[in-house]
Amino acid sequence: MAAVLSFDSPDLPDACPQPLRGVLRLPALALAGGQTLTDAEVAWQAWGDPGLPAVVVLGGISAGRDPDRWWSAQCGIGKALDPRRLRIVSIDWLGGADASTGPCAGDEAFPAIDSADQAAALLAVLNHLGIARVVLAIGASYGGCVVQHLARLAGGRIGRAVLISAGPQAGAWARGLRALQRGLVAAAAPERRGAALAQARQLAMLSYRTPGELESRFGGAEPAESLERWLDAHGARFAARFPAEAFVTLSASLDAHRCDPASIAVPVEVFGVRDDLLVPIETLRAFAACLGPRARLHEFDSIYGHDAFLKEDATIAGIFRHALAAEDCA
Repeated sequence: MAAVLSFDSPDLPDACPQPLRGVLRLPALALAGGQTLTDAEVAWQAWGDPGLPAVVVLGGISAGRDPDRWWSAQCGIGKALDPRRLRIVSIDWLGGADASTGPCAGDEAFPAIDSADQAAALLAVLNHLGIARVVLAIGASYGGCVVQHLARLAGGRIGRAVLISAGPQAGAWARGLRALQRGLVAAAAPERRGAALAQARQLAMLSYRTPGELESRFGGAEPAESLERWLDAHGARFAARFPAEAFVTLSASLDAHRCDPASIAVPVEVFGVRDDLLVPIETLRAFAACLGPRARLHEFDSIYGHDAFLKEDATIAGIFRHALAAEDCA
């Protein structure tokens, strides 16, 4: 394993290395659903020197290959995941809204994408980059589903998997909620698809957070319009970026996720939020129990619920530093 400097080292360079970006073409990707995605392109980013220990970082369905953008509290100079110490690798999702192959507006025939397909594409990127070992594979939400399959496919090439708010399959309540979101989009006329997608995102935001957090921000004497403005802003921002078809593809992929715990042989750190509405802590307790001695379950409370990984900066940074220390990368 390549050596890295300690977190307290004064000898790190001041300058932040520039991320290396590329697109890997996969002539024929056999999908878990039985179809083949031809001439697929997987957009990737590798941030940090090639000689440094590699860390995979994956987030939710709206996350892309640039974790310095959507997870800036954790990735960057002086952060828990510092590109001066680590090589941080991520991808844009297949079937999503970014630079990897996905459905265009009006494309109703794009094939179903499984979380296992994302892992296969990511493994191809790691091979392309010549990365033989990943010290940590970090996945939160949908990214945690993909990391499960990456650990299954790559086996001993993964030092440790870190799963945040991600179980071995989606729960019934979450699947029902996402079915309603997709139904809103499907029922809308073409000219109303953007508005329907914004509404679907607003419904999602209510599930990402907790009643307690919304009450603390928008309850009491706070004008009712404040909550509506917050929801409108999130909905409009998402709809401006995502084609409706990409949202439907990734939402369905999240619902279809299945990974047999017995197929994961690497050490796993399972982190759950007791207040998470989408991934109940009971699900993660059962998951860790099935993983057995190779897993450790960590629980914490957060008013932010499923979005805790984006909001509880100190707690999440501690998770990463602890996991890096366990792999002798601190």
